[in-house]
Amino acid sequence: MHLSKTNAEQLIAIPKSIDQWSGFSPRSNHAGHLIGLAQLIDSDGVYFPGLTLEIEVKAPIVTAECLIQYSIRQRIAKNRLVVYQLEVCPKNKRSHNGVVPIYGPHEHIGDSDPNAVDEPGVDCGNWHESLSWFLKRINCVTFNIDTPC
Repeated sequence: MHLSKTNAEQLIAIPKSIDQWSGFSPRSNHAGHLIGLAQLIDSDGVYFPGLTLEIEVKAPIVTAECLIQYSIRQRIAKNRLVVYQLEVCPKNKRSHNGVVPIYGPHEHIGDSDPNAVDEPGVDCGNWHESLSWFLKRINCVTFNIDTPC
């Protein structure tokens, strides 16, 4: 379930920063996966209701076969809706099934169809550039996170 593209774009457009970064820890229901969470705040330091930043690193069997999901989600009732999500994986890996399949990194904005991402540096081998590009896309102040993998 996703938020409408219009509502997602409105949330993305608001300047924001991170508060209470959890650091990475093992995900309880997926062996070998790491997850980190943070609250999002506006320029006045006010929390966005129900809005969280989530980064999940899925443990690959082969190091070059990464899958990293950078997300903003909004909790509405019992649902955690995708506002924005960047999925980073190898460029030759089929990453989204659809009428037109997508290979490699792609992004979701609300409930719209995903878009392929062909930005230099947004790949498995460049954690810092992928994170930086994600933060720019969501209009968020850059912050340092230790490389999880």
